[in-house]
Amino acid sequence: MTEKTPSLFERIGVRRAINGVGPATRLGGLPLHPAVLDAMAQATAYAVHMGDLEDRAGEEIARLLDVEAAYVTSGAAAALTLATAAIISGTDPARADSLPRIEAAPHKVIVLAAQRDPYDRAVEFAGAELVVVGYPTSTHLGEIERAIDGQTAAVLYRPGRAGNHPSLAAICELASSKGVPVLIDGALYAPPLENLRQWLKDGAALVALSGGKNFRGPQATGILCGRTEFIALIGAQHQDMDERESTWVRGGDGITPPRHGVGRAMKVGREQIAGLVAAVESYVAAPGAGDTAGIAELEKLHGLLGNSPIPAVWHETSVLGVPVIELQVAAAGLDVDAFVKALAAREVPVYLEEADAWRGVLVVHPMALIDGDAEGLAAAFADLAGHRGLTSGGEIR
Repeated sequence: MTEKTPSLFERIGVRRAINGVGPATRLGGLPLHPAVLDAMAQATAYAVHMGDLEDRAGEEIARLLDVEAAYVTSGAAAALTLATAAIISGTDPARADSLPRIEAAPHKVIVLAAQRDPYDRAVEFAGAELVVVGYPTSTHLGEIERAIDGQTAAVLYRPGRAGNHPSLAAICELASSKGVPVLIDGALYAPPLENLRQWLKDGAALVALSGGKNFRGPQATGILCGRTEFIALIGAQHQDMDERESTWVRGGDGITPPRHGVGRAMKVGREQIAGLVAAVESYVAAPGAGDTAGIAELEKLHGLLGNSPIPAVWHETSVLGVPVIELQVAAAGLDVDAFVKALAAREVPVYLEEADAWRGVLVVHPMALIDGDAEGLAAAFADLAGHRGLTSGGEIR
């Protein structure tokens, strides 16, 4: 019998884990469709000019998404940084060179208190100063209007936050009347593409999307889409600008090429761009088809947990539009933190979504589950449920 050749991860000692979190960067993202992997392999066959590749890929993605323009980034956070840099610097190469140090240009970005997020840092990376308005559960349109002044560069908006807040359309109408663009962080909420199109219809100038979530593209990809006038500025903030002024052809007559922009450290490779185009093609042809196998595994797990001492509650939808299982760990008399640590300490580590751990609940998300994970998860849960003496360090007594 021929022995199986060890994978690269096995050779370097990286353990395989069960990803019940979903498209999480810390767990490497989602399994990729063969068409995506094939496109990535093809992209390494020969050299291309990255500016040309970004242009053509952006045009194709814009066509597929039915938006005005698009640009491939190294993730949704990078898209936010690049968008902010483009808005602040405009067509001024000196201003682009100075970022994130800003002297005279408008650089304040308004954000609702209810929409504060760790990814605010992505906007600040470009040199923006955040101006917070409103309360966690309510915002008045007048508060946004009073915050807009001559130093305002943009309004940052995040969908899906609960409370009494102005509609996106109302915010965009107000901002537009002041000559201020609205930038949307749509990483969690589009796809579905209906959301993206509604945001743009409501008047958003730019939308940052994740390539590694519902599109199921390479984890280190994102899409910035929206108005052509802004998308056309992104390359100067992002691409390799080791150009000689006398031979630089992309800027037009009389325009000095900028130096490396603030987004240069966020470069994206040709294989990531190719993989993302293939992933968007696959998604548009069959939205949600890539989730089928993981959801089937989740359904199998739910059946296996029918008699578990840990209550397992099925929820038909979630933020990313897929069903999830809520594992009520505290209700079973178990310490949730010890449970998490014990799962991670197993021979095959198990990771679950911990956003609701504060109430004693862990969530099993299906998008990264592969064949056999249902049995692995059920066995892990049964094993730990039988050891109610979990210590706070995740050890079993």
